[in-house]
Amino acid sequence: MKLAVTPIGVNGIKKLSESGADIFLVGNSSFANRLVHSFSTLEIKDANNLIKSLNKEIYIVMNMIVHNSNMKSLQEFLEFIKELDVDGIIFGDLAVYQLAKKLGVEDKLVYNPETLNTNYYDPIFWSRQGIKGLTISKEITLDDIKQISKGKTLEISLVGHGHLNMFHSRRPLIENYFKYTNREYEDYIENRNLKVVEEIRNESYPIFQDNQGTHIFRDKSVESFKEISILSSCLDVFIIDGIFKDNLYLVKTLKYYKGILDNSVNSDEVSKLYEGDHDSGFLYKKTVYDK
Repeated sequence: MKLAVTPIGVNGIKKLSESGADIFLVGNSSFANRLVHSFSTLEIKDANNLIKSLNKEIYIVMNMIVHNSNMKSLQEFLEFIKELDVDGIIFGDLAVYQLAKKLGVEDKLVYNPETLNTNYYDPIFWSRQGIKGLTISKEITLDDIKQISKGKTLEISLVGHGHLNMFHSRRPLIENYFKYTNREYEDYIENRNLKVVEEIRNESYPIFQDNQGTHIFRDKSVESFKEISILSSCLDVFIIDGIFKDNLYLVKTLKYYKGILDNSVNSDEVSKLYEGDHDSGFLYKKTVYDK
């Protein structure tokens, strides 16, 4: 099983590689949602060259919701990605799949619609479409993950560590709120330090608005330190998402997972270090939002 991370800029890649990262997920905010850092085309080129020089892999995140107005720029970006000969392209909208087929790069695609890959037939269907892999829904249990991974014929991945997105609207909800209350809103756009609190709950949920809309996340990050050894027999790629964090956090977290897999670190002890603001997500509890 390979460990994938979301580097916060080109400068953090080498240290993350030394800490055990095998795959780097990078993207541009014009074509992707919820990035930890928006890489310019020049930065993507630099990252691609550096990652290949380290004998590691680079996946381009293109998980945007595609509209007709995006088609031309989306195709141009895919053509740019094709020239770089990256290792994977993460998508959630079927428009990306169709354009990738047109360009002959569908074998690079990893399907991640976030909540839809919830059963063992999903890998069977997508393997017939000739893509590289898929990412299992972040809202299903460990037992379900085991069943889906049985007899897999394409790459299976999972976001097993980090803040999980639970709501996305294309509407600029933060901007609309401040407009409604007749207050200035510019300082709140792209602000990753905001939280929303419901009156009837104690949790506070990270929220931000960007050019793709408004995003709300679970109050706690998910961690899988106790489960990583089991997951290593089910998954091909384990994703550590660093949104709301920094490269130092990613380096430390990577080292812990690597140590557990190498049997040099105790998983129970590491899990306790994170228990204040992390939990096991949906690994042991069914969500009410099953499709």
